[in-house]
Amino acid sequence: TLYAVAAAVHDASAPASVFAGIRDRADPRLVLADRVEQLYGQMWLGILTTFAIGGIATFEFWDETLRELVLFWWGLVLVISVASAALLFSYRRSADRAANAAQWLRWLGIAALAMGATWGFAAAVFFPSHTDQQQVFLAFLLAGMMSGGIPVYAASWRIFALYAAGIVAPFTYVLATFGNRLFVELALLVPMFYVINVAIACRLTQVFHSGYPLRHA
Repeated sequence: TLYAVAAAVHDASAPASVFAGIRDRADPRLVLADRVEQLYGQMWLGILTTFAIGGIATFEFWDETLRELVLFWWGLVLVISVASAALLFSYRRSADRAANAAQWLRWLGIAALAMGATWGFAAAVFFPSHTDQQQVFLAFLLAGMMSGGIPVYAASWRIFALYAAGIVAPFTYVLATFGNRLFVELALLVPMFYVINVAIACRLTQVFHSGYPLRHA
């Protein structure tokens, strides 16, 4: 009986040890190249979403007294969208993208931070300047843009953290300095939501990482 139990335990643990051995034999450079490929494969979703929602937000924020500021922000959205699309195009055209995966990952991190900072700029500028209804609209929009970055940057939680920090940091500052007790309380909650989202992204990244090495064993 003891022998049978020991055999069953050995059989149950065998697949885990096999997978661990496969992960250890995988080439880290190929694994990184796969991660970068996944991130760039999702990048077009972020570009289209930023452009489309940016257009809707521009229409909502339009005001004759803020016309130049709104147009400036819409120009930022266009510049970031075009620059991100150019980066994606360059990656797809690159013949040695797998060999330079680390550099492409850094460029993607810069693009993600710039995209998040664009929405953070909207929070810092437009939230104090509009009515209660538009403030609710902006808060909902920012929450959606932050959480929507999780599937786009799921293969790298650090890039998601950069992207979301660009949104959360200015928004939290505006809420904390707005002079309303309710907004101050919200300013305490927003970083908590940020940490929760980063934790979710981190867990998804771990799930992705556990699968990539199996392709290159």
